[in-house]
Amino acid sequence: MRFGIALLLVICTAGCAAVRTAPSLPEELSVVRDQLVVYSDFKLATRHRLVEELVALRGDILEQLDVPVSDEPIHIYLFSKEDTYKKYIDRHFPNLPDRRAFFVESDTRLTVYAHWGDRIAEDLRHEVTHGYLHSVIPNTSLWLDEGIAEYFETPRGANGLHLKHIELLHEAARKGNWKPNLARLDELVAIDKMTQRDYAESWLWLHFLLQTTRERQLLLQHHMSILGEKAQAPPFSQAIFTTEPDAAYAVLDHLRMLADENHVE
Repeated sequence: MRFGIALLLVICTAGCAAVRTAPSLPEELSVVRDQLVVYSDFKLATRHRLVEELVALRGDILEQLDVPVSDEPIHIYLFSKEDTYKKYIDRHFPNLPDRRAFFVESDTRLTVYAHWGDRIAEDLRHEVTHGYLHSVIPNTSLWLDEGIAEYFETPRGANGLHLKHIELLHEAARKGNWKPNLARLDELVAIDKMTQRDYAESWLWLHFLLQTTRERQLLLQHHMSILGEKAQAPPFSQAIFTTEPDAAYAVLDHLRMLADENHVE
């Protein structure tokens, strides 16, 4: 789970007992590819395979969600050293929790900050998905925003399959500790109130909508279209339960099928 929700932040600085050199952003312009403007403090190949995957990711999102194309830049800052990354984040965003990567939305800019670590591909797919989505529809509900990012953080060709989420939810359902509740997810508005299980359930609903029937995919696409045109829409739970009253049971069956197919005990 990453802290991938869009944030409208006020940059704060705290008084210090001693004056120290402030950590700076990477300044070398490495790559400009479609919407992506990538800066790094290390040499990044112009046609780096991860950048190419992120460029292709935009097409996957546009196709599956049927959202329009945007030309608004998404600025990505990559730090080679974890310590440098953390010092920059701690200084400029002191109230944020400890995360490997962030997506930040302001009135004028879409920005991703990340440490080039072992899970950079997953992290960037997640955060850049937020960027692509917010460049065209900046007002999705919290669970939907995170569910979409969790779905598209998986490698291309995986069809959104997220094994850790399957394992977590399957175990919780088997023990009787959890069942799908989309209406509750619709009520979530604070990112710090989302648990790992909430992220997993958000992903499960997205996988259910995009990987089962064309009718469910069209329902999601219609919801996204309304958000894009009118800036607001009724809760998605109302839309799906109106057309499919037993959707919660169907999504639980979908989870069981995924667990069986992937040999999750």
